[in-house]
Amino acid sequence: MNFQCPFAVLSLIIAHVLASIANLHGNADSFSLADRKLLKIIRHEEQFFSQNQNFVNDPKELSRKAQDLVSLYESYLAENPNDTNALILFGKFLNKVGQKSHAIDFFLKADTINPKLAVVKQQIGNFLVENEKPLEALPFFTSAIQIDPLVPDYHFHLGNFLHIYKEKISMSKILGQKSVELFSHECFAKAAEKRPTSFEYRLRFAQSFFDCPEYNRNNAIAVWDKIMSDFNSSLKKSEIDYIKLCKARIMLDLKQNEQADLLVREVSTKALVKSKKEILDYINKKPKKPKSNKEIKGDKTGNIGISNYDPHIARLKLITEKLMEEKLIKQLHADHARANQETNGEIRFSVNSDLETSD
Repeated sequence: MNFQCPFAVLSLIIAHVLASIANLHGNADSFSLADRKLLKIIRHEEQFFSQNQNFVNDPKELSRKAQDLVSLYESYLAENPNDTNALILFGKFLNKVGQKSHAIDFFLKADTINPKLAVVKQQIGNFLVENEKPLEALPFFTSAIQIDPLVPDYHFHLGNFLHIYKEKISMSKILGQKSVELFSHECFAKAAEKRPTSFEYRLRFAQSFFDCPEYNRNNAIAVWDKIMSDFNSSLKKSEIDYIKLCKARIMLDLKQNEQADLLVREVSTKALVKSKKEILDYINKKPKKPKSNKEIKGDKTGNIGISNYDPHIARLKLITEKLMEEKLIKQLHADHARANQETNGEIRFSVNSDLETSD
């Protein structure tokens, strides 16, 4: 089993810690002793994740290194119990080693100390979703974007959350279904706006037009065209063909059948042949069997009215289904190491020997 260093995940918190320290003290020369201790723990954690591949064949050493890191956190928090940065870092570390039920305690404490931390709201929301309490999670996800509206990830994750749980939310009367769909669409719009270089964010925004029955067709075409122009040099043929089919689907709503016909005929990707044929049959009024209004309009993300094919949909499904923080970042594969809480409350590390030879 390969351990992957989650530097992207850890760097978000490190940046937050360094920024907090800088705001308090101005520069590194004026760091307090506690600040230096916490930074030392951060470096230890970076080193642990960067070197753990070296310990795959030495589980005892891996366990010892991990336990050393746990001890450092516990020792630091014993001296600085109200340090929200340390609470967040330790909670995240426990999350990555499979101890979410213990990690949440640290996030809740951090939230009690400072209820204006977006990352903490996100973590609590994730925990509630994973424990099948999506309605309770909603206010935490919305709080995250209210506290830190400039972070595109929070908007993107909230958009996915709303899309997945729109039926439960609408049935609860918290919001009507149309309001949920529009809210989700707006979240994807903000995520794409704030991270325009992300193909995933831009693609999901374009697809979200299909999630709203009363979407603006002309705006939708403009968004798909912008994706095509901005990412043209890096798009694969299958992705270009998929975009053409999406545009053609919108053109049908606009009664632009001739233009849609010309666009669809340019599609040659084998995986899209069935979709291409069905759209052409629809244009030529030769469907194999009658389509319901729901099938024609489409009710799924990326549905062009006839096909669900999407070169990126596999990745997007993983992102939306897990609903964990930093969903675009691969989680640490921590099958070897697990943290366990002893009866006296102490957190100890163990290694699963059954997985020692996995790769």
